[in-house]
Amino acid sequence: MLFSGLFDVPWWGHVAPALAPTYVTIAAVTVYLHCRQAPRTLDRLAVISSVLVLFVSGCATVSENVLVSLRPYQPQPGENKSPPEPTGKVRIGPVRDARVNAAGGLIGERRTIGNISMGGIEVRPLPTDVIALLLRAEFTQMGYSIADSAEQLAVEAQLRRFQVATSATAPYWDVNGTIELDLTVTAQTTKYDVHYVVTCTDRTYLWPSEEIIGKVVSACVGSIGAKVRSDAKLAKLIGSQ
Repeated sequence: MLFSGLFDVPWWGHVAPALAPTYVTIAAVTVYLHCRQAPRTLDRLAVISSVLVLFVSGCATVSENVLVSLRPYQPQPGENKSPPEPTGKVRIGPVRDARVNAAGGLIGERRTIGNISMGGIEVRPLPTDVIALLLRAEFTQMGYSIADSAEQLAVEAQLRRFQVATSATAPYWDVNGTIELDLTVTAQTTKYDVHYVVTCTDRTYLWPSEEIIGKVVSACVGSIGAKVRSDAKLAKLIGSQ
């Protein structure tokens, strides 16, 4: 009697009442954060939205987009802990933005349950500038000085993806970052084409904040740098010059 209460219900009958407030809270927070970004979306559900908003004590203004500022890229030091003396020159062309529907620094959206957008995610510097700085730093670390004129070693890059997505479930968000980069390295008559892809993920039980998103993006950028640095075919091509 003490365990079952007044009604003899199955085990899920005890779990459901405990979970119900959790889901109501999630829905309320969604409305709380979304009501100022798309107020007309909620007009048709005025009564329900009002109840949910009251559940979290009112509706406040939130910023549409979050801006993630990345620190200047620093390559991992080699065994000597410092860049070697320049042994040659390399020309690195402008990084071409080949992302689908590229829009400057916009790299994704923060979304919650129901795939509701909570605003865009922007990054500074621009993604193409981030990759350009990365390539300059990595080739400098390899022992090359950067030249603007034609040289025997030339690097062209296309940025295919530079994206962040927030996958939401009831208890947490997964912040997923992806970078895809195409490189074409030309050494005299030899050409080397390579496609790099990296993915990075972090999980938060609170909210995909600027700090967490920045951590994921920085990890992806660092992983791209590591792929360039550890590319044996690229190192062989460079070493033959």
